[in-house]
Amino acid sequence: MPKDEEAPRPTTERSTDTATDSTGTRGRRSRPAATPKDVQARRAARAADGKDGRTAPGAADAAQDSGWLEGAEAVGAAESALPDEPEDIRPEDIRAAAARTEGAGTEGGRAGAVRGAGGALADGPSRIVAAAAPASRHKVAVLGAHLGGGMLAAVLARAGLDVVLVDSAHDAAIPAGETTVPYTAEVFELLARRYGVPELAALGHFGQLPASVRAGSGLKSSIGFVYARPGARVRPHHKLQFNVPSEHGESHLYRPEVDAWVHRVAVGHGAKAPQGRPVLKDVRGEAGDFTVELADGSSVAAEFVVDMSGPDAPMLARLGPEPALRPLRHSSRVLTAHLRGVRPLERRVDPGPGGTAWTGGTTQVVFPGGWIQLVPFGSERDGDDALTSVAVSLDTKLWPQGSASAEEDFQQLVRQFPDLAWQFEKATTVRPWTSAEPWQYAATAAAGPGFVVLDRSAVRCDFTLSRDVTLTAELVHEAAAHIMAAAAEDDWSVARFTALESFQAALIEHSERLLGTALTATTDFRLWNAFCRVWLLHSMFAALSLKRARNDALASAGHPGQWRELGRHRGAGLWFPVYPGFVALFDDMDRLVRQVADNRMDAGAAAERIFGQLRQASFVPPLFGFGDPTDRYYNFTPLKRIKTLLWAKRRAPHMVRRVLTPGATVSPSVER
Repeated sequence: MPKDEEAPRPTTERSTDTATDSTGTRGRRSRPAATPKDVQARRAARAADGKDGRTAPGAADAAQDSGWLEGAEAVGAAESALPDEPEDIRPEDIRAAAARTEGAGTEGGRAGAVRGAGGALADGPSRIVAAAAPASRHKVAVLGAHLGGGMLAAVLARAGLDVVLVDSAHDAAIPAGETTVPYTAEVFELLARRYGVPELAALGHFGQLPASVRAGSGLKSSIGFVYARPGARVRPHHKLQFNVPSEHGESHLYRPEVDAWVHRVAVGHGAKAPQGRPVLKDVRGEAGDFTVELADGSSVAAEFVVDMSGPDAPMLARLGPEPALRPLRHSSRVLTAHLRGVRPLERRVDPGPGGTAWTGGTTQVVFPGGWIQLVPFGSERDGDDALTSVAVSLDTKLWPQGSASAEEDFQQLVRQFPDLAWQFEKATTVRPWTSAEPWQYAATAAAGPGFVVLDRSAVRCDFTLSRDVTLTAELVHEAAAHIMAAAAEDDWSVARFTALESFQAALIEHSERLLGTALTATTDFRLWNAFCRVWLLHSMFAALSLKRARNDALASAGHPGQWRELGRHRGAGLWFPVYPGFVALFDDMDRLVRQVADNRMDAGAAAERIFGQLRQASFVPPLFGFGDPTDRYYNFTPLKRIKTLLWAKRRAPHMVRRVLTPGATVSPSVER
């Protein structure tokens, strides 16, 4: 391989009239990143001052520079030091608690009745229930009727909680993630099977989505990377493509229609929605007696509030005198839009004999200091009039803002790359361009008296590598367990949600590390080539390990602590049993790339170190070819699958063998 030089949906769009430029976040002063340890330390200090209910256990630090083998030993220490998952709560426990606190025959008691799970809901209009007057209190108000808020409301209502789902002005206006990977699909499957909401599994099984949603969205068959350099055409060997034959069918999710469908699912399971769906205005009151004021002058009341509304979330101001939101250490300038007339990249950049059409999946055009992610929608995605989502991430040090207009900024960017200039030459804007610098933010805290701040109210991460949608699904899964446990004991104290706050902080930290590593890796194709292998391996085995953990839990139904192994931090953003070598490999890659960023190591040398580890690791199937930098097309054929299973049975470490050989310890009724 030659050494490279280093380089400094539907036919109409539905959201055009609601898109805005969402740059008005709070707390722009630079602040250090809040790690899980920081969260625990802050809670411990508050407890010592008598401001909190209890002192949360401290979180152990993983040694960042200890190397990938030493990193494996650090994982176990971190895992044992962090809070456990809440005790398993059954829906009948919640219903009994609701009956005790609300009283039989009251509005709250009737709301606890569970509507049948059934299959996917019909495409008809939502069953909107008039919001109760403030005197008729709900148990939980979920603020933000987007994908995350809708999923959480569906899960809680299915469990018997009286939930009201409130729209936010940001729900359609803020650009959101639109892609999934196999790991995302496994989190959706876990949500569906653990909490008894089968419709949510369809978000990870494209063919199970309603026909109207499938028509506007799209099946994703590949993840492709094209490396470009300013002023030059793409080189033939500067391409990577991973064609992963997912059992789920990965998706491009057209969010206006997907979010609307999830709202119908939530209402179908018993969640309330204010008549006419007026948007959130403000929240008054205190723990146990909140009043949510709506834009039409009406209001709803709730004992507990889950604020997922957006960067100006009303509950953020209640978290303390410090700025509620902070920019992340690793952040970028992000430009987004929906366009028509984006020419199919395969007409200009040949995917090669081992690849498939770029428009068949998600494509990132990567260049030094940034990337452009292309997400085509609909079945005619390779046509000249296809709808394409475009999301740009730029390192502001290498790509300072060149124009006050986000659209002109984008045009100035693509004019520097001949292949991109051709691709976007005739594109027209459908959803207006938005821009924000920095785009990424995180809440400085998450839990307050009688409320939590989650998802887009607490964090906005990069869209690349499906982190936005994945993070939302992970947070909904974890939050549901904590809220159900608190409801069963009628305990909404801050201490009850300390572990959830720590969980969210750990996922934010992982997203931040991933973005920082990726931005540095773009400076040299050799390093990007190596980075992508580790990321894909991490994602693949995260999906397989989560599936194994889910099936093991389902096979032990009725046993105490059935779901105890889920929710514990394992490092590298993982919260379920996983072979420690994968965590250590990710940590060591991050360490090497940081050395490149600090000019302490050459990019080529770091890339070779990473490839060497991939070749030598006993837990990486040799047939994957991840250790070969010239093997730039990953096609997992049926023959390779069989050979990998044989390798797993004969040579793989035990924990790796368990995730690669399904059916080893669970019954056929559990396995999926």
